[in-house]
Amino acid sequence: MIFKSIRLKEGFFERAIIFSEGVNLIHSEKNSCGKTTLLRFMLYALGYNIPNTRKIKFDRCEVELVIECETVGEILLLRHSDIAIEATVKDQKRTFVLPEQQNDLHTIIFGTENVDILGNLLGAFYVDQEKGWTLLNRGVVIGSIHFKIEELIRGLSDCDCSELIRKEAQLSREMTKYKQMFSVAQYRETLDQEAGELVTDSYEEESDVTVNQLLLRKKRLKSELRRIDNTLSDNRRFKKFVADMKLLVQAPDGSTFPVTENNIVGLNDAIDLLIAKRKMVSKEFATVSGLLDRIEKDKDKEYEQLEFYKSASQLEIFDKRIARMPMNPVAIDQEIKRLDKEIKSIRTEINNITRNNNSVVSVISKNVIKYAEELGLGNKETIPASYLFTSNLKELSGAVLHKTAFAFRLAYITVIEDTLKIKLPIILDSPSGKEVDQANIKLMMDILKRDFADHQIIIASIFDYDFDEAKIIEIKERLITENSL
Repeated sequence: MIFKSIRLKEGFFERAIIFSEGVNLIHSEKNSCGKTTLLRFMLYALGYNIPNTRKIKFDRCEVELVIECETVGEILLLRHSDIAIEATVKDQKRTFVLPEQQNDLHTIIFGTENVDILGNLLGAFYVDQEKGWTLLNRGVVIGSIHFKIEELIRGLSDCDCSELIRKEAQLSREMTKYKQMFSVAQYRETLDQEAGELVTDSYEEESDVTVNQLLLRKKRLKSELRRIDNTLSDNRRFKKFVADMKLLVQAPDGSTFPVTENNIVGLNDAIDLLIAKRKMVSKEFATVSGLLDRIEKDKDKEYEQLEFYKSASQLEIFDKRIARMPMNPVAIDQEIKRLDKEIKSIRTEINNITRNNNSVVSVISKNVIKYAEELGLGNKETIPASYLFTSNLKELSGAVLHKTAFAFRLAYITVIEDTLKIKLPIILDSPSGKEVDQANIKLMMDILKRDFADHQIIIASIFDYDFDEAKIIEIKERLITENSL
């Protein structure tokens, strides 16, 4: 994919910029002039949910971006709100509602429908000045957009763990609820120990016993009604079935007569008996339901009076309601431990499927080690293949972390190109930060010149970089101040 041009319009001000297919250096003499804003506008025009910069609100601007894709050729993207983007492909216009149809748009741009890939592409080709140079394999790319290497690997290797992931998410939601219940149960125990006015009194305890008895009775009556209804339905169907058979019965005197619904002896009496019984059970069910409703209304009135006459605080009312809730913290804690064990087991299974015997993992690890060695970070003896999934960033700081993040990004871009047959642009915001000296910057740029010369490279910085035939996009005081190329 190549960025060809962008047009920005803010009120009466407008600016158009044409990009080179090779190296583009977005430069200004000082910071806070709009370099980062330009990069974010480019991503915003691709449909991403990008946060505003301090000086410009994106949803108040009109952005027109032209890109060239390996899949469909030239695409014109027009965005002038947060909720929609218009794409023109081969003279055919289509509007995409965001964020719901973001993946539909990116499927056209990047040539894949795999959501695991689409959701992690930005973290591969864009390095943000705030988060990007500390992001290795998982974390925030920019704003609310995240990157997770496990998802990218599953997408590139066509590995489907969707059922396990859905189960993990469901169990995690249950775990959250049980933890909240456990906190309430512990709080209830403290109320029991205080033995103050706020703890449930004998009237409330007696009321609770009555409610529980009525609930059990209501459940039994409901079950009885269901059984009677099923029997009635079966008997009526049987009557109709026999009548539809057109049977004839022969009397002792030799005469015959047809069998009808009305002359089947005994069956009608049984149905009438069931109807009478249903009326009785239904009446009892209504009585029990009415008693439950009255008790609940009495309780509500009690709390309203407590609040009005005694000026009870919300906390006191809450305490009285919590004290009435039967909870067993031991049982809840056991359920939390069971869920935790099951979630860990599912996560282990997902990780094993993702990492073991996966050629994509091998390729990325090989490239990470290759670039890490060239940047003076180690070699295959000191950097194991499992380092690709490391969560230990405490041992990395300053220039080491900066260069490591760069090596990881290049490894991602390489394997994405091999799998999807697309050349992603490489967008770097402020690569000279984080205590990186010019010698290390030269090492990084030399790798780009050698291995990624056929990719579009876009760098935003106040520093100059030694590239042949690089296009300089100069920003002076403010990004959108003129109508020029």
